[in-house]
Amino acid sequence: MAGHGEVQPGRPEPELRAQRPWGRRAQAIAAVVWPSFLAAAVATMLFFAYVDPADMQDVLRLPPDSSRMTGYGLGFFFFWLITGISSAVSVYLLRTARRNPRNQDNGKG
Repeated sequence: MAGHGEVQPGRPEPELRAQRPWGRRAQAIAAVVWPSFLAAAVATMLFFAYVDPADMQDVLRLPPDSSRMTGYGLGFFFFWLITGISSAVSVYLLRTARRNPRNQDNGKG
């Protein structure tokens, strides 16, 4: 019986196990979700540094008892949606771009 911290024969250590590479779809999703999340966080901070969500209650037709946190949350998800669409269009354009064999010859055009 192997003690604590010992490696059992035939079982590689967890950090030595081969990791399965990400599929193309998983890479595309990560390339859309993560940068758009970060951009939405920055946009939310910048926007709400100048705009008070309580001032937007009439425009958004929120219930009068809603808190500022509701405004912050709605603002963040709005910015995440917009930046997500932007990232998705970028990934789509990169994936569907035609490959021109003349431009791949050692960087010569």
